[in-house]
Amino acid sequence: MKWPNSFNILALAICALAAPPIATASLVRAMDLAELTARADQIVVGDVVSVQAAWDASHRTIYSTIEVNVQENWKGSPPANGRISIRQPGGRVGEIEMTVHGMSSFSAGERTLLFLERAHVVGMSQGKRRLYREAGSQRWLAEARSASTEVVVIGPQGKVAAATDGQPERLDSLREQVRTLVGR
Repeated sequence: MKWPNSFNILALAICALAAPPIATASLVRAMDLAELTARADQIVVGDVVSVQAAWDASHRTIYSTIEVNVQENWKGSPPANGRISIRQPGGRVGEIEMTVHGMSSFSAGERTLLFLERAHVVGMSQGKRRLYREAGSQRWLAEARSASTEVVVIGPQGKVAAATDGQPERLDSLREQVRTLVGR
């Protein structure tokens, strides 16, 4: 027996609605300063010189290469040429943009505090804090840690909750805390 075309469409729609949803998100556990410092093999303050995006060899994934001139080295060996290169998935090539939620975003000309492990930002965006001058005093401040939906705190009995936003911090205070944690 041949079913009418509208019946086939209805059957497909019911099957599609009954199918289990595909998970599209990932969660990252919130890290405090001590954990960021422990995980990082290098901690630097630097100026972003360039952000370049390109396709990989198979033309399936876009990667961005971020060049950073190191101004201060808080942990690890300073780079021989004074520059660090970070490569991470995501970026824009022509009209095509690939976004990886939770990854750090960089802009040429910004100054940033970076917690790096093998030239990758620790804890996705948690290991990058943009720096800016405080109005009036002109002291350097690290932006507040942003609590994105991907960063979570795991509480008692494994209960998961979204992390809360942090507060801006003075760079000199962060420097001293990190040096204490590193043992310098």
